[in-house]
Amino acid sequence: MRILTGTLLIGLALSITACGLVPKQEAGKPKKPMTSKSSEAVNSTPPATPVNMIAEFDDIPVPVELSRDDEQSSVYEAPGFAVGVIAYEGYYKSASISKFFRTEMPKYEWQFINAFSEGKRYTLTFLKSNRSCSISIEEGSLSTKLVIRVGPTSGG
Repeated sequence: MRILTGTLLIGLALSITACGLVPKQEAGKPKKPMTSKSSEAVNSTPPATPVNMIAEFDDIPVPVELSRDDEQSSVYEAPGFAVGVIAYEGYYKSASISKFFRTEMPKYEWQFINAFSEGKRYTLTFLKSNRSCSISIEEGSLSTKLVIRVGPTSGG
């Protein structure tokens, strides 16, 4: 009986000691994966501007910070044709949204036509083949409203 008790005590002591040799990970902090310097150099370029694309108009980007307001949006679609008004809301500076569209829309082959601004209100107009896109931006005290209107041009 004495041998069994001694063996259990020695086993318990070794288990406790062995647990102390294993390094503990700090609670709530995941281990960082090992990376090589070559992979860090490849990933050092800044990411592209994060955008969402309008489902009905796959050539019109929208800042990811804005949420679509389906109650204020309406779209008519037919094969090869879509027109409509799509509304978004969120807090984003109206001047920043204006700059976003002036930078991003040409990447999707939209031609800038004109811009009108009055305080924190902006209206931008773009043209692409037989379609026009009017973008209205109005910054309020709690949120910014964005309305995108897409329709045919007089020749289309």
